[in-house]
Amino acid sequence: MAKSNKSFTFDDLNSELAALNPMGSVMELSDFSEITEYIDTGNYHLNACVSGSLFKGWPNNRAVSVAGPSGTGKTFLMLNTVREAINMGYSVIYYDSEAAIDKELMKKFGIDISKVNYQPVNTVQEFRTSVTTITKKMQDAKRNGADLPKVMILLDSAGNLATQKEIDDAANGSDKADMTRSKVLKSIFRIIMTPLADLKIPFLFTNHTYLSQDFMPVHVAGGGTGPEYAASIVLMLTKAQLKDGAERVGIIVTAKPAKNRFAKPHPIKFHLDFSKGMNRYVGLEQYATWDICGVARGTVDPKTKEKVLKDTARTWVCKHLDTPVTNAEFFTDKVFTKEVLQQIDEHIKPIFNYNTDVNVNDFIIDDIINEED
Repeated sequence: MAKSNKSFTFDDLNSELAALNPMGSVMELSDFSEITEYIDTGNYHLNACVSGSLFKGWPNNRAVSVAGPSGTGKTFLMLNTVREAINMGYSVIYYDSEAAIDKELMKKFGIDISKVNYQPVNTVQEFRTSVTTITKKMQDAKRNGADLPKVMILLDSAGNLATQKEIDDAANGSDKADMTRSKVLKSIFRIIMTPLADLKIPFLFTNHTYLSQDFMPVHVAGGGTGPEYAASIVLMLTKAQLKDGAERVGIIVTAKPAKNRFAKPHPIKFHLDFSKGMNRYVGLEQYATWDICGVARGTVDPKTKEKVLKDTARTWVCKHLDTPVTNAEFFTDKVFTKEVLQQIDEHIKPIFNYNTDVNVNDFIIDDIINEED
């Protein structure tokens, strides 16, 4: 009597794969790449730029690159993020390759410095060893059923990390350019991205930019293609001067996504005031219309008490307030209440979000056919 063959099912295959890779599973059950929360950037408009919503921000399960020339507010954004992350229950590991951060600076940003582990770092090899070591220990603890803390890692900056070869060459008096740096930096991102995703550790890093040698020069992030490929968001910053009369009081930053997996690459502007920092409401003024959110320039008629919309008025009227608001009061929660923010958030969805609720096939096919013709 012939022996019956037992079938090898997909469930059997799943069991084999589970033994080989504890991070894998059937996609229906997998939460490996799921973003479970977002970390506020410190500015509502910038939140929309990077995530598609005023109420989101940096994803907690991805890498983010903030690149720009010196003085464009990269470290400012990192410190804002540290404060907001700690307020959400994160502990922060701050790798500093520029020796530019101290406890007094962090305190000025309202950061609880007892929740920050500060790590001065010089070379890409030191950074790689540190991150791979701590993520390995956390993964082992996770596999053994331990509860893990919420952790965020920042590197400020990737562009200033040296290589051991570069240091050795300098010690030996060699002027040779180190051609291995981009390769080593790319290796770092290949090694650390999967463990960081497994542990739900958001990784934000700053990077320097330089002008390309093209006929029309553009700002390009340093470090080769490794940072660009690994990051889910690559935010390029440029700046202009913010002045009060002849006095320079801050900078106007233009944030332009060179890559974004969560929102359309729509550039925005925000202000960094040297005295006051970053106002989280600046940028929302362009959506302050009566139709969108019940906020507009205008006055209140002293006799009828009715609100009169007037583009040339020096005050603002709001549906939720009985009296006009001055310019000094405008960028505050007095004007931008939760309800107003929700109305603006609904309005900006077509501006910042990839279209998922419309049938785009028709016009895409038309474009393809016309291009082929």
